[in-house]
Amino acid sequence: MNRILWEFPVTGFVCSFLVFSYIFIGIFVPPHAQYLYFFSHPGKFNPVNWFLSTLYHASPSHLFSNVFFLFFLGRAAEAKTGRGKWVLYYIIAGLVSGFGDSLVRSVLREGQGIPTVGASGAICGIAAVAGLLSPYSLVFLGKRIPFPVFLVAWFMIYSDFSNLFSNDNIAHWAHLGGYVSVFITSYLVDNREKEELKKSFLLNFVFFVLSIILLFFIQRR
Repeated sequence: MNRILWEFPVTGFVCSFLVFSYIFIGIFVPPHAQYLYFFSHPGKFNPVNWFLSTLYHASPSHLFSNVFFLFFLGRAAEAKTGRGKWVLYYIIAGLVSGFGDSLVRSVLREGQGIPTVGASGAICGIAAVAGLLSPYSLVFLGKRIPFPVFLVAWFMIYSDFSNLFSNDNIAHWAHLGGYVSVFITSYLVDNREKEELKKSFLLNFVFFVLSIILLFFIQRR
């Protein structure tokens, strides 16, 4: 297990650090300071909070679900992007998700008194990268294993879109910001990777549209 965890060191480190930071902040940071610095508050332009909020989670189950998805999707992304670009995608996704959630909920006046917390926006950015650059496989112990990564990514996107206005205490706007951040970050990477992202997005989009059409005809039968 230790070998699998550190096969992709950036993914392994961030997963481990999220667990450590949750425990550390929960024990050593007073509740009022947690709320002040480690929560992102809608309607406020505060990049520090957007970043720090990715280091804390609302509950152990919230932490576990985020780390679980990051452990698998982060590997797929890191295998394709390398370590430095993985960190770039993750940080920008975290910041854009915080900004997007704060801006949209401020404009819509939706749940303005409810802050967001957690790394899910940053993880959604990594999920988008994994679905675009490694759509059909995961790597374990040096072996590429067939797995529909793109289906996981599209399911996550569909789930967030379909629940945008539900009262389920999930930061769907932040998640969407994480997905969109990939296109922003793509301008900071080399042209080869940018073209690969573009082509993969078009293929994914065509597959998604064909799937919707197929489901439509199946339901009409």
